[in-house]
Amino acid sequence: MRMTILKNLNGISFIMALAISLIFQSFTIKVPKMKVQEKQTAPGFTINDVNGKIINLADYKGKKVLLTFYRNVGCPICNLRFHEIQEQSEYFKSKNLIVLAIYESSATNMKKYLEGENPYAVMVPNPEQDLYQLYGIEKSTGKALKSIFHGGIGKAKKGKQLFKTTIKQDGNGNTIGADFLIDERGVVNTAYYGKFIGDHLPIDKIKSFLN
Repeated sequence: MRMTILKNLNGISFIMALAISLIFQSFTIKVPKMKVQEKQTAPGFTINDVNGKIINLADYKGKKVLLTFYRNVGCPICNLRFHEIQEQSEYFKSKNLIVLAIYESSATNMKKYLEGENPYAVMVPNPEQDLYQLYGIEKSTGKALKSIFHGGIGKAKKGKQLFKTTIKQDGNGNTIGADFLIDERGVVNTAYYGKFIGDHLPIDKIKSFLN
């Protein structure tokens, strides 16, 4: 009984901390961003992954790509999604899908997060957030708070249990994730912008794209 209460409090405390941070961030001036549209060529970029390897989106032409934008590695809801993608690694590998996972986190914090992990995705730190700007990733206090009404507490609890060690949050509390499916020609097949924290493209939609 006591353990159940503590687990519930852990999930609630995450949501409370999120709400407090969002109140302060709501005073930040928001600059409108252009969202990426389906059937357009995916905006190109070159960036280093967490290990310093140069990643150029153009190099993946001829392959299908899932480009996914997270918040930061300390976010338990993002951690839950990370593991959902991991569970599909063998299937994605069989279909030659490239997964590029973008985080607001620093490379240092990401390396701590990845200790003991063998990620299928190419893990990319982007604390400067220029890729978030390039792809029109939204910061919205209202949408972030909506996560409370869409299973946010439960997702936070599950994601927190999957951490192997304590990871600090080094991103924005009101960043809303997004996913992009890019075909072999480099054209955006699907542009999915989350409606709240934890709202990502369903796995079955990714599988449909691969088939």
